[in-house]
Amino acid sequence: MSSNQPKQNYIAIVLFLIIAIDTMGISFQWPIFGKLFTGENSTLFTNNVSMQWRNILYGITMGTASLFMFLSAPILGNISDHIGRRKVLLLCLLGTSCGMGISVLGIIFNQVLLLMLGRAWLGAIAASQIIAQAVIVDISNQTNKASLLGTVSAANNLGFIVGPIIGGLLIDNTLVSWFDFTTPFYFAAMLALLNALLLLLTYKETLKIQPPKKLQLTQSFKVFIRALTHKNIRTLAFIYVCFQVGWALYFQTNFLSLIQKYNYSGRLLSYFYLWMGLILCFNSLVIVRIITQVIKLKKIIYINLIMAAICCVAAIYGGEIGIWLGMLPMATAIALGGNALVTTFSNTAAEHEQGWVMGISNSLAALSWAITPPLTGLLLAFGFHIPLAIAGILFLLGTIVTLLKIKNN
Repeated sequence: MSSNQPKQNYIAIVLFLIIAIDTMGISFQWPIFGKLFTGENSTLFTNNVSMQWRNILYGITMGTASLFMFLSAPILGNISDHIGRRKVLLLCLLGTSCGMGISVLGIIFNQVLLLMLGRAWLGAIAASQIIAQAVIVDISNQTNKASLLGTVSAANNLGFIVGPIIGGLLIDNTLVSWFDFTTPFYFAAMLALLNALLLLLTYKETLKIQPPKKLQLTQSFKVFIRALTHKNIRTLAFIYVCFQVGWALYFQTNFLSLIQKYNYSGRLLSYFYLWMGLILCFNSLVIVRIITQVIKLKKIIYINLIMAAICCVAAIYGGEIGIWLGMLPMATAIALGGNALVTTFSNTAAEHEQGWVMGISNSLAALSWAITPPLTGLLLAFGFHIPLAIAGILFLLGTIVTLLKIKNN
């Protein structure tokens, strides 16, 4: 195992850079589209389009990417099991660059449909994380799998946090006179192309076992049926949906609370993103490597689900400071619990099915984050405590199912 360690570390570093840059290029769109759709000086809509209708279109546009990610992630993961990780990763990176170009055209011509198409395309082609997870599984063993998967999670979290900050800077024409809404998309397109070049120069195929059957695209649409017929994966899928929807409800409720209750500016919100990101990355890179060596995955899962449920209850009664302080245990629970769940997903599938099972887990996360924004908006009409209470219930439900249905591993 020691002779493979340098190779594993090298591949992990390459994947870390690819995922961080790729996620950064997609996540920056959240604050940009917010200003583009709802900003007072936006030219995307005429004056007779109400703010309520703008908010609806904004929600649909942002949710489109997650919806198409949900649909495509298991398919791309399944394809990577047949033709290799490197080819699919390269396809995704080149596709990301094209998706950014579609978004630029939507902004230039003030076409909401083009912006939706760009988001849909980016969601459909966004498989870098699931393929990277499959690569990690290819090169790892039962001892270091969880820690290496933590590297993938940390890269995703880092890109998710840094992306909105960079996006906010690249549309600020007080910094550079020619910055506008299209600048971040050009920047992201170039990053994707650089990522593709990095992949070609540094990464060699890691998939060793090739399935004997030829790839049949019609079978890709049956991946969820396969998941539902697989008892262990079906149980894990239920727990994972409870985990992801609960986390999405908690995060979005507190995020909107900072905006609506405490009038946070974009700069203050970026500080909150940074705080959350540092916690997620530290736990994914450091704590995961320690805790998975001494505690069984099942115990990690239910302990962090319980911690997340407690954080939801605390958030109901906490104020502004409570939101900041509560993010410390909550982000820790998300990083550690999420890693344990993904690792358990991997352990339930055969070696040649790792792309498929990683696709299932990521598509479930995408679906959870696609349905939660409109759900949060609906629940907030009854008060900020309602989404938090439901999030706590979901975490507790996941805890119960984990204790009753998941075997020690």
